[in-house]
Amino acid sequence: MSDLVTKSKHWESLFYRAPIPSAIVLEEDGVCIKVNKAMENWLDISGGRANSKLTLFDIMANPNPTEFNLIHIVQQLKTTEEMSTSRRLQFVNQRGVVSTADMWISLVEEEEGCVIVQFVPSPSKSPVRKVERLESEEMERELLEYKSLFKYNPLGVASLDLNGNLIRVNEGQCALTGHTQEELLTGHFSPLIDPDSLQKTHYHFAQAAKGIPQEYNIKMLHKSGHTFEAHVINVPIIMDGRVVGVYGITADTTESTVYLKQIENLGKQLELILNTVKDAIFGVDSEGRILYLNKAGAKLLSMNEDVVIGSRLADYLIQFNENYYPYDKNQMPIHRAILSNEGHTCVQEAVFGKEDGSTFIAEYQVHSIIDQDKKGSVVVLRDLTSMNEIMKAKDEAERAEKEKSEFLSIMSHEIRTPMNAIMGMASLLVDTNLNEEQLSYAEIILSSSDSLIQTLNNILNLSKLETSRVEVQQSSFNFHDVLDEVTNLFSVQARNKGITLTKECDTRIPYNMIGDEPKIRQILINLISNGVKFTESGEVLIRAEAVHIPGRKRVLLMVQVQDTGIGIPRHKERLLFQSFSQLDPDISRNYGGTGLGLAITKRLVELMGGSISVQSTEGKGSTFQFLLELEHI
Repeated sequence: MSDLVTKSKHWESLFYRAPIPSAIVLEEDGVCIKVNKAMENWLDISGGRANSKLTLFDIMANPNPTEFNLIHIVQQLKTTEEMSTSRRLQFVNQRGVVSTADMWISLVEEEEGCVIVQFVPSPSKSPVRKVERLESEEMERELLEYKSLFKYNPLGVASLDLNGNLIRVNEGQCALTGHTQEELLTGHFSPLIDPDSLQKTHYHFAQAAKGIPQEYNIKMLHKSGHTFEAHVINVPIIMDGRVVGVYGITADTTESTVYLKQIENLGKQLELILNTVKDAIFGVDSEGRILYLNKAGAKLLSMNEDVVIGSRLADYLIQFNENYYPYDKNQMPIHRAILSNEGHTCVQEAVFGKEDGSTFIAEYQVHSIIDQDKKGSVVVLRDLTSMNEIMKAKDEAERAEKEKSEFLSIMSHEIRTPMNAIMGMASLLVDTNLNEEQLSYAEIILSSSDSLIQTLNNILNLSKLETSRVEVQQSSFNFHDVLDEVTNLFSVQARNKGITLTKECDTRIPYNMIGDEPKIRQILINLISNGVKFTESGEVLIRAEAVHIPGRKRVLLMVQVQDTGIGIPRHKERLLFQSFSQLDPDISRNYGGTGLGLAITKRLVELMGGSISVQSTEGKGSTFQFLLELEHI
């Protein structure tokens, strides 16, 4: 292919050495941006004058923009799909000599917004014999060069008529196909093409026959019967402004195709190697956008490769400073190292966090790379948290959690005893003969004590759940009755807030099921209580459905508590079921609570083999759903 490129460059110079005076002219204003040697001789202008802003009107003997409108002529050519048109005009050279010439104007595919203008002088008796002789000699030289390019070209070169019949072929075409010249010149090119590539070849040949050069890859047939990969260039043959045939220039690319496949296989092998590396590897551009990541990188981000490609690495990682505060995404040292791209390797150790809230300690390396003026980086993250450190931290956390639960359990029991006495005495005090003010004080003591007892009960229940000291007690119960009773508990509170509390209980739910009725009751109380508490207007809807499991006396119970309350920001949903967790200090101040209800609810559901989830939109409300598989009688 390098020979073809060299020859093509040679032919570009033929414009300048063509015997016919020629110029490349801008359509818009007629400025000659290129003129050949014959044009310079004809107009008797030097190279400097030729390179200045010479226009067609400058060389016309009687310029008349009204009669000669180049833009209008070009539009007519494009409309009629003709290749060229001519005008006979008088022209004047730099010495003032006037001559008549046919000016041919042709469209130029390669030069957008330009036309080629060629001047064919009419016969005259002016003494320019020396120039004519030189032009004739130059034409002969160019013809010899053309014949040499055709005959000795190692590539396959053929000329074809507009029907696709081969008219002339060189030795390269014979060597390429295995046929003799006599065999090739007997008919159409189709027998030389693999059937799978025949339709494609016909299409490109037809385009070239319309005057549009083509370049494409196909499979061809050798005389021996084997196929080979070929790269083909079709060039229209244009004479007097008309396409009269097509040149076909063909190169055997079988070897280069094999090389490309080998390179592709090497790429796959490299990807396989990178995917076996445990370190997370990212290829990023100069802006930090991910161009490539291995499997360890996708696992580190907990994201699918297709999702993160094109996104910034900084959008999926959180880097913490030495005080364990997160950096702003654009100020993270790892991100700044990527953007700096100073051509060296940066190695640092840091604490990182992921979108799911987990953290890890890693050593990261940022290697700056420059490839053909394109800058980027390779980022490698190595997790430094060994398995022993993980197990040690886990054991310490479990031990601390157990100690905390035991302490809470003991303290709850210690506080409950005096609180029960306070509540008992307050109840007796309420029943005595008190004035209105004293009765109000006693009722406040009773109400506050009851609230405190509920909190202590929650703490005690949570500690039991965390230390696995709670067992599931199976007994027969009527879910319909349980749901009615729990709903009625909150009807007065809902009515006082001006919200609607409704329930929809599927009739397919069996009336007698086996399960831990007290725990199911507590789950319902916690969810409905939250719904009523955080809803200021609208409604709280409790919906219960059941799906019978075929072939078994069991049902899948699904309960949803849907409210139109304050809703939950999506990025804080993961905090909902954590112990002592409040989403926002303002929520705690406005609505109260300890942040234990949902944590206990989740543990109770999972203790009975179920699952719980939430869907929420901030400002519009939330839907909590739990699933339990229960036996029915």
